[in-house]
Amino acid sequence: MIMVQTIQLFIKETMALPEKSPYLSTLDLELMACSLLNIERSKLFSSSIVLNKEYKTRFLSMIKRRNDGEPLAYILGMQGFWNLDLEVNSKVLVPRPETETMVEDILLNFNQKNLTVLDLGTGSGAIGLALKKERDGWDVYCSDLSTNALRVAQRNSVKHNLNVHLTCCNWLNAFKPNNFDLLISNPPYVEEGDIRLQSDGLRYEPFNSLVSGVTGKEQLIAIASSSKRYLKKRGYLYLEHSPSQFEELKLFLEELNFINISEILDLNGDKRSIKAQKI
Repeated sequence: MIMVQTIQLFIKETMALPEKSPYLSTLDLELMACSLLNIERSKLFSSSIVLNKEYKTRFLSMIKRRNDGEPLAYILGMQGFWNLDLEVNSKVLVPRPETETMVEDILLNFNQKNLTVLDLGTGSGAIGLALKKERDGWDVYCSDLSTNALRVAQRNSVKHNLNVHLTCCNWLNAFKPNNFDLLISNPPYVEEGDIRLQSDGLRYEPFNSLVSGVTGKEQLIAIASSSKRYLKKRGYLYLEHSPSQFEELKLFLEELNFINISEILDLNGDKRSIKAQKI
């Protein structure tokens, strides 16, 4: 007699295995199953779906990748950010909920119909595309040094029918001075040798998108220093950073004569981003 195995039973048995890694969760397995079978998650609970040999082989391959610590987003090939489903792969960072708080602050404080905005180091395009989705009249630029990252951002812009300017450049060297109302960046801000780089997921993400240098502040300082030249008068700079970097970054922006400097808290209540206005 052939034993029929359903998706629900397979997930339950997998979670009971002693060799299962701490990275793997029931939710991971459910989302993998939905991606594999191209179904809504609710259908997993409303029907008994039989797992055939082909799907089981592919499912086991996905599970191995997750057990090894690879981010679920890379396995699924997508990540939700703001109100967009974005394609992601190992050439770009996985967009995180912490960054959404910066997007939220911008949308709450800027209602003008026509602004020129730069998402500097765009990666998958998360920040720039989320803003363009909410403010169609804004002129949004998404830049990155990585052509592989820009290809991902381009596919995401096409997928969501969002018209942004994609620019390949090293930070700000491709742009005209006094050009942007908003300059936004989630740059590398992890210091070399940080033990967290070996944690779940991070070791699979692009190193140069995470690590800034010996102190972790090198790119933040470089962007802050050069941003005044490219912001319009009264324009705003937004930077994501580590909570431990806020005070030093605030003092540096004060030295650069920025005004209206304030923090943006993430979902945990940590100081995750900073904003400042050019005089």
